[in-house]
Amino acid sequence: MGKTCFAALALLVAVCSCNPGNKARFKRLDEAIERQDYYDQLHSQKHDSLRNLLLNARTDSARWEAAYNLERINFYHNMDSCYRYVREMIRLQGDDTRHRTISSACLANILVRIDSISTATSILESIDTTLLDHESTAIYCFAGHHIYRGLALSNPDIEKKRQQIIDMWWRSDSTNVECAFYHNLMLPDDEILDKSLPYLLACPLVTPNDTAKANYCIAKEYLRIGMTEKAIQHLTISATYDMRVSAKAYSSLYELARLLFRIGDIKRADRYMRVTLQDAQSSHFVAKYNNIVTSELEIMNVLLQQQKQKEWAYFITILSVVLLLIVALTSLLLLARYSSRLSQSRKQLNEVSNIKDGFMALYMEKCVDYLNKVDEYRSSLRRAVKKDGPEAALAMLRRPSFAAEEFDDLLAAFDSAFLGIFPDFVDKVNARMQQEYRLQQPADGKLSTELRILALIKMGITKRPKIAKVLNMSVTTVYSYHSNLRKHSLNPDSSFDRMIANL
Repeated sequence: MGKTCFAALALLVAVCSCNPGNKARFKRLDEAIERQDYYDQLHSQKHDSLRNLLLNARTDSARWEAAYNLERINFYHNMDSCYRYVREMIRLQGDDTRHRTISSACLANILVRIDSISTATSILESIDTTLLDHESTAIYCFAGHHIYRGLALSNPDIEKKRQQIIDMWWRSDSTNVECAFYHNLMLPDDEILDKSLPYLLACPLVTPNDTAKANYCIAKEYLRIGMTEKAIQHLTISATYDMRVSAKAYSSLYELARLLFRIGDIKRADRYMRVTLQDAQSSHFVAKYNNIVTSELEIMNVLLQQQKQKEWAYFITILSVVLLLIVALTSLLLLARYSSRLSQSRKQLNEVSNIKDGFMALYMEKCVDYLNKVDEYRSSLRRAVKKDGPEAALAMLRRPSFAAEEFDDLLAAFDSAFLGIFPDFVDKVNARMQQEYRLQQPADGKLSTELRILALIKMGITKRPKIAKVLNMSVTTVYSYHSNLRKHSLNPDSSFDRMIANL
């Protein structure tokens, strides 16, 4: 339980943190990948130099040594070239025991890499282990580990052979990085920090290839105990050195890509896995090729899912923008309509204000005239009483009242004021009346009774009793006029008054 929590915590740290050290290591690795052509050129120069030695050597033994060196520099670079030089070693080995054992062990190594396990097993088991020296033991044990590790998956008894081979290698050279790593695999996980890593760290690193192997093995040990960030650090270093020695059939960049994929760094994992796939194709590393293709397909599926999620997010964003635009346009249209209505309301308010002002002035003028006339009438009554006595005043009171004349003047003033404010009112009314029932234009600026009723409705006086009182007629008469007007209009329903008010 404790180890599981430790592994989860380590993974969380790897995902959530990207320290400056990791950034710098990734930068160096990316630079090394970009310079692959340059490193390949250096490898070609070294290859050509050794090739000249092979062609110009005078003895089979010298030619064998040149072919052996060519096999060694091509082991992680190109399987076809490596296989060709191993066959050349076998052709040139003669009766030399060292040459024969190394040639056979190298051939077994190559056959494992090109996925010919059964043939590699036969060749390995045909080697006389009593004839192995320090150098050939390392090649023999390296091949034996990879052969029996694959066979042990289907036959657990073969695992004992693999352990025997690793023990033999350990006794021969415990300072070899790969030997120390394979030996450590047999140790329990709780001894990795105390024994496995010290063994690996104690191994001498003479060449860049040794540095690449050592960091790869250290990273694998950290992975066994769940220390993901440490594993990433060492895999990055190992992959960088693999690039610099022009290695193609490597495992460090492949393992790094898989680990980055696990912790969610998908884009970087995809980029590194593509480089691994390209190099596996160019090196003809058959044994690893299928695994790389499977991993790349898995990464691509995740990238496709992320792309679909992005496309869906873009779609939602675009849809949201479109909806916002629709809302904005709708708001603008409503605002324009509201503004239009507001302008109309202001216009109507101005009209009402003009009506109010006009009729207020008319009202004040008529009130003053009426008061003056009342005062003048009282004065005439006093003069009549003073001159001729009360009988003269009674005679004056029996005469017709001047109020009738004042009422006619008031209506005339109303007609004049109304037409002054609404000069086209009659035309607007006739436009909403049936053709044969249109009203006569006012003669001499005087409105007819029908038009006065409609004028009062326009001014907001809609109740029939009020209209009757203002026009000094009976309510029945007002109803009669109003009903006749509505019946012959284009709105012979309850909307008639509203239509007149909006003219």
